[in-house]
Amino acid sequence: MTKSQRSTATEPEASPWWLPSYVGLFVGVIFFALMFTPSLIPRPPIFQGLLGGLAFAIGYAIGHGSVVLWRYLELPEVPRPWRRAANIVLVIACAIAAVIYVPQAAAWQDEVRARLNMPPVETFNLLLVFAVAVITALLLILLGRLVLAGVRAASAGVYRWMPRRIASLLGAVIFIVLLVTIVNGTLVSATIGAIDRAQALVDVTDPPGAVVPAEDTRSGGPGSSIEWRQLGRAGKRFVTEGPRKADIEAFTGRQALEPIRVYAGLRAADSPEKQAEAALADLIRMGAFSRSILVIATPTGTGWVDNNGIAPLEYMHDGDIATVGVQYSYLQSPFSLVLEPGRAQDSAAAVFRTIYRYWKTLPEDSRPRLYLFGLSLGSHGSEASPPLHAWLGDSFDGAVWSGPPFRNRLWLTIQRDRDEGSPSWRPVFEGGANFRVIGHGGDASDAPSDWGRVRMVYIVYPSDAIVFFEESMFYRPPEWLTPPRGEDVSPLLRWYPIITALQVGIDMMLSAEVPPGHGHDYAVADYISAWNAVSAPANWTDEDAKRLATKIETETAKHSGSW
Repeated sequence: MTKSQRSTATEPEASPWWLPSYVGLFVGVIFFALMFTPSLIPRPPIFQGLLGGLAFAIGYAIGHGSVVLWRYLELPEVPRPWRRAANIVLVIACAIAAVIYVPQAAAWQDEVRARLNMPPVETFNLLLVFAVAVITALLLILLGRLVLAGVRAASAGVYRWMPRRIASLLGAVIFIVLLVTIVNGTLVSATIGAIDRAQALVDVTDPPGAVVPAEDTRSGGPGSSIEWRQLGRAGKRFVTEGPRKADIEAFTGRQALEPIRVYAGLRAADSPEKQAEAALADLIRMGAFSRSILVIATPTGTGWVDNNGIAPLEYMHDGDIATVGVQYSYLQSPFSLVLEPGRAQDSAAAVFRTIYRYWKTLPEDSRPRLYLFGLSLGSHGSEASPPLHAWLGDSFDGAVWSGPPFRNRLWLTIQRDRDEGSPSWRPVFEGGANFRVIGHGGDASDAPSDWGRVRMVYIVYPSDAIVFFEESMFYRPPEWLTPPRGEDVSPLLRWYPIITALQVGIDMMLSAEVPPGHGHDYAVADYISAWNAVSAPANWTDEDAKRLATKIETETAKHSGSW
């Protein structure tokens, strides 16, 4: 038998390229329909469409891929006379699934919105959802067909020298290796470079309302060793924001100091170590080590330090505070986490090491208490910054970390080794002696055990997808879905293989687009509660906390559009 005859005898009959796979359509529609079910964050129509199209394409690939694998293994197929009936059954099943799930989409979205204190949707534009989903699915399926065409071409080249099955497998491996090499070596590098250059251009601009500080207690101001242009956009915002001495005195009715804010942007020096040294020089010049509290604040990806997380402490301690931040990236946090792994941690470690070494040389009874702060990717760097000896002996005094990403090792340890009976979304670790976790409206002063030497508080909302995403959700339900659930997690949320992981993945992109106190939007009232427990300010009352929260929220709302 010739090679041509052997190929004809053993290969399954190929379908025309334009004819869809009915099994692929069925699985794709099931995935698409399930994607309308609730998740952590409500989804606008465009995002629902993108997610639906992605889900359909993945389902189609799984269904069609199963058929291809079945044929590759030369297993028995449905007899030809029955295929038409089987395809009709699949089409009817698709229609039933769509009729059951799609009409409930608006009600499901409203249920999630109600839990996040958001108004119901006025209209749920299904036409827009379907249009975006169809375009997304077609583009992804076309891309998949191009990849398969490349695999077939590579297999055809190998088929000259070896049997068909081995040639198919080897051809697929060769093509995928070449594709990944080209993408990683060219497309990814070019994309990273383009994004970095674009963000760098943004970073040199002044945010609206930002002005060179008149105070000598702020970087970029009179006498600062760090120039205004070296702060970067986020640094300029940081030294412009925050209360001044007069603001604090007007709120408390007591004498206050001018808060110190030091910031070193990426242009301040050419390495994290030298940036840290520049920041330390400014701290020393401004007299930061004679203050009662010193905070090392690790920024998010672009260099942003959340004013809502620092300003409360400045009010609570009558301005007797110094805060320092050092920029490590131009990129948004998700890009920095994926494209620059380890950069936040390396920068935070360099900053902590430089400042801690100087701080440790000072008399213990006169040096400031040393605290850490970080939001999101900032917490990722901050919690990993202290070396082992900084937790022992001459240890730092505590930390406030909000919205810790799902990659934070210390946070994952606390979840995994939590005390029996506490849920994963509000873990109690060793009675709360050193670590405590609060949610919206929580009180970090309450715990089974008394505070230990070091006080650390995590602020975590159950609806924050950035905190609770898990890669394992693709094949098993996460613990945070086990009752009792977090207060802002819908009871209608159900786990489905692959689907739930995709939903929560999209939720990460939308997690800050919700009211404060939910998702990844951390409320000033919770920062006040956390700092109250960690730093124990004198003469501080619940009434003071309420007044301060209202004041800062009002100021934040006033300036939110200008930044």
